[in-house]
Formats: sequence, C-alpha cells, structure tokens
Amino acid sequence: MTKEEKQPNIRKDMFESNNNHLLHKESVDLVIKNLPGAVSMDAIAGYKAPYHIEWNGLKLLVKVARPSKKMSQKRAKWFYALRKRDHKAADFFILFCLFESNLEAVYTIPRVFSPKVYVTITRLDGNMRYDYFRTTLQDLASKLMEVKNNLPKLAKIYREAEEFKGSEL
Repeated sequence: MTKEEKQPNIRKDMFESNNNHLLHKESVDLVIKNLPGAVSMDAIAGYKAPYHIEWNGLKLLVKVARPSKKMSQKRAKWFYALRKRDHKAADFFILFCLFESNLEAVYTIPRVFSPKVYVTITRLDGNMRYDYFRTTLQDLASKLMEVKNNLPKLAKIYREAEEFKGSEL
C-alpha cells in the first residue's frame, strides 16, 4: 500500500512547502477534515486561540516537524517545542512527522505523557518512540477515543514506570 493510499486526504504536494505557517495551517485543516464535528478555533478566536481544534470536548493542539538529522546521528528525530500555556490549554497534542515531503506518522499524545518543553520522537531501526499513540489520519478519531478511554490505565502504568526509574529492583 502506498503512502497516498494510507492517507487518502493528502494532496501529493501538500508537505513540499518550506513555509512553516502554511504547513501548520494545512495540517490543522487535515485534522479537522478527519474528525467529524471538529471546530477550528482559528475560525472562532483567530490565531490567538490557545489551542487549534475542539472535538468531542477535547482540546487539540497540532504541531508539525521535519526530522532533524545531524551528520553525527544515524537516526531521524522529530522535535516539537511546547510552551507552558500549551500544557494548560490542550488535552492532546496531534503531532505530524514529515519525512521527504511525506507524512511519515501522526501521533495523538495526551498532555499527561508529554514532556514540559520538548517532545522528541526518534526512529531507530524501524521503531519509533510513542508508538502506542501512533495512528493514521483516517483512524485519528478512533485513536483519540481509544487513548481517552484508556487514559486512567495508561497513566497508572506510566506513574509506576517513573517510580522504578533509577531504582534497583
């Protein structure tokens, strides 16, 4: 299956632009098209809205990144900068990973799992960080609801793992 078949709402040239504002706007529009009943906060509050989309009572903030690949690195890394107000405003971060003008992945990361300043997604030997939250555009709605419904269980697992970090068993 080609990338176009996996992501049917994406124009072939959509992610070729180097204009970050345009990339972000088109990414927000793609999310809205794939979430029935989603409301664009830009259409209501303008660009000063603290989050981009409201859907089923969830506040979504969309971020887009291309991989940062330094000569010393053998793996692709996507970095997303978050601000303090992003954590206050959004319930979920929808992260687009672009690779060579293609949409490599979409992630639905709940606020409780995102670091305070930078989210880093790394691809190493075909595996990517945060794989549980990975989805496609057409499965975005079901993935958001799955994660929302499993959030108490996932948060408990995460807290327990954090407690064991650095401790000897």
